[in-house]
Amino acid sequence: MIKYKEAIKTKERDKWAKAVEEEHQRMLKYKVWKQVRREDVPKDATIITSTLAMKKKSNGTYRARLNGRGYEQIDGKHYDGTSIASPVTNDATIRITMVLMLLAT
Repeated sequence: MIKYKEAIKTKERDKWAKAVEEEHQRMLKYKVWKQVRREDVPKDATIITSTLAMKKKSNGTYRARLNGRGYEQIDGKHYDGTSIASPVTNDATIRITMVLMLLAT
């Protein structure tokens, strides 16, 4: 059980608590998060802590998102920074490439 309600110090406490619970249920539903006891974590594993980002939307809804604190990771120990790539393209680049391929044939 997540203990968060006691930490919320605002008049809208119940609405924020509901938003956090909805996020928790969403994560369980899509199996992206699983609560693990510290005793069950292997000794050589590093625990990355998390925080909640909470926002009141313009339509009046309350949203909470669980964010891992990635800055706690160390390059070379927790991940290989040399193999990280995020190729980005747009429609215009693809079209130009297709036209150049057609002209080359």
